[in-house]
Amino acid sequence: MILSSDLEMHHPLWERADNELCANNELGIFNRLVDVYVLACAIGIKEDKVINESDIDSPLNSPKTIGRNTHRENLDIRDMLDFMLQNALIHTKTINLDDEERLKLAFNPDYTNKKIRAAEFLTGFANYGIVKIFDNITSSSALVAEAELYKYFEQLANARYDDILNSITLEEI
Repeated sequence: MILSSDLEMHHPLWERADNELCANNELGIFNRLVDVYVLACAIGIKEDKVINESDIDSPLNSPKTIGRNTHRENLDIRDMLDFMLQNALIHTKTINLDDEERLKLAFNPDYTNKKIRAAEFLTGFANYGIVKIFDNITSSSALVAEAELYKYFEQLANARYDDILNSITLEEI
């Protein structure tokens, strides 16, 4: 499976993200909507949570779109999204597939599954992530909003740190 289509985002927060997070006259802390998408996708995959289009109360009539040329022609974005797709396909509990099917989908670009479309699959994670981003931004100041995001990312990174430390004993060392 390969991500080769446009990314269509129906969640209303994508319009807000484009208007506020990517606009110079607003917060403007991201250069492009695709940058926000990658970050939101990473959050959703890390938390293994999705918001599918069918779960959105008031979807956008005209979805925000990231064209395939934007994410396929920019090698850094393409490589990141391909890696995220592979990682999500292999590890997520949001889909019910056996290991063989997961591996085929993740590593055979010609293999497809009629039930899963790469763009919709990743966008489910990104929809969850965009909600979390806006849950953690309370300021209209770019510097403060950026600090709020960093604080949230720190919390994400440290979420299991105490559990890991508690599980280590001197006897194991």
